[in-house]
Amino acid sequence: MTATILTETPLLPNGKRRSQGARVIKFIESHCVHPDGMWVGQQIKLEPWQRRVILELFEVGDDSVRRHRWALIGVPKKNGKTTLAACLALYFLLADGEPSPLVVCAAASDEQADLAFGAAKTMVKLSPTLSQLCQTWDKEITVKDSPGARLRRVSAVAGTNDGLNIHAAILDELHEWNGPKGEAVWNVLTNGTGARRQPMVLQITTAGYDLETVCGRQYEYGKRVKSGEVDDPRYYFHWVEGAEACDHRDPAMWEAANPNFGVTVQAPFFEDQLTKKTESVFRRYFLNQWVAAADLWLPYGAWDGCQSALELDRALPVCVGIDVALRNDSTAVVIAQRQQNEMGERTVVRAKVWANPYPEGHTLYDSWELNLFEVERYLVELHQQFPAPACEIDDVVKPGPEFSYDPMFFRRSAQVLEGEGLAMVEYPQHDSRMIAASQSLYQLVVEGKLAHDGDSTLKRHVESAIADQKPRGWRLTKPKGSRRKIDAAIACAIAAYRAQELAPLAAEPSVYETRGIITL
Repeated sequence: MTATILTETPLLPNGKRRSQGARVIKFIESHCVHPDGMWVGQQIKLEPWQRRVILELFEVGDDSVRRHRWALIGVPKKNGKTTLAACLALYFLLADGEPSPLVVCAAASDEQADLAFGAAKTMVKLSPTLSQLCQTWDKEITVKDSPGARLRRVSAVAGTNDGLNIHAAILDELHEWNGPKGEAVWNVLTNGTGARRQPMVLQITTAGYDLETVCGRQYEYGKRVKSGEVDDPRYYFHWVEGAEACDHRDPAMWEAANPNFGVTVQAPFFEDQLTKKTESVFRRYFLNQWVAAADLWLPYGAWDGCQSALELDRALPVCVGIDVALRNDSTAVVIAQRQQNEMGERTVVRAKVWANPYPEGHTLYDSWELNLFEVERYLVELHQQFPAPACEIDDVVKPGPEFSYDPMFFRRSAQVLEGEGLAMVEYPQHDSRMIAASQSLYQLVVEGKLAHDGDSTLKRHVESAIADQKPRGWRLTKPKGSRRKIDAAIACAIAAYRAQELAPLAAEPSVYETRGIITL
């Protein structure tokens, strides 16, 4: 198993590459020094992966103008990203041939912004040549013989002003540029490069856990460029990550995913991190893999491993979970059906989700309301499609599915549907109920006994949820302050749990017992 390197390096029409990268490499290795660590003050010798990136990043066309204006470079932590960013910032300031360049070192916070800018400032102070050319200040580096040329530190937390005429913007740890202020500063800085002849927006980061962010969108755009889905020769994309669904504890994967393995980062470091970091954090920072949440409630890749071609059987009973939110949210209905076939036991699930069609900020976003009639009609259709009885109410067997709902938002609709013959069962989402449903869904997934069709919306809702520890166990919930939706995950947990209750099998060891997790 090998790591994945995603990079886009288009050829010139004549099939040959031309690059200013050798000039950049010579500048760095002649004038830049290590700003910290065991080699502090010593001349920098670029690693092979850094040389490759520079040669590709500084490709030029037939007009000798740089081809790339945007870049996203992603490698795991401890591989020299910040040092490389500082070196390139100094090159753009001093040697790129731009008159009076404004170079910006920016990050999400003051502390993070100080890493790349501080490294550049230390290089200037320790370098025999750069110290003669530049002056260092608290938040700026200026060039003695070039009025107006400066390298400035910027923090997304503090904000910045419009109207900057930026030659190069070095945006460090892009995965942390979250929230309205982070996105606003990102927009200002990237808009500020339009007036330069060959500007550069250089984004450097490790992976995040929310693709609905600046970094996530840039990552997905880079993959589309790399695949050829988008034709954008000005966008440079270099991403090194662990192989999909790899064992994050495998030392061979540490080496494959970390280009500086054996130089700035060693195997004992990863061994130590394994004992102190959750799997999702380890994968993000040290294998550079995107994960669904800051802390996963499912093992990495477990949900994808349950994708199946199994279909619902109209001759078998089904249980339906309903999670309704009337305003500014999504509403989900999930069907679950327990089946037994040559592959063993499987619980097949299918989801339907209604969501606000307008993006946040749209003038109609706050006024949107769910049309409950659509949900009611869909449930009536399910009642007609699956006539096999799934439950009895007051000792009377009811034909069709069992429909489990939280009465908080659905009581009136439930009364109407009961009048049409549907078996409506109250399922308040109290901890006592949701702990059992959440842990049952977990067991089904990790044991490979759930079968879904790969629905992207259901996957997104499931992977957006986290485990919230309660006094009597844990339950699925959304991260505090998050706007991501988990309604389909909640409905899936309810439906799948009720499906297990419908036709109990012989007692089997619980996954919690086999993994040493205590449950009630």
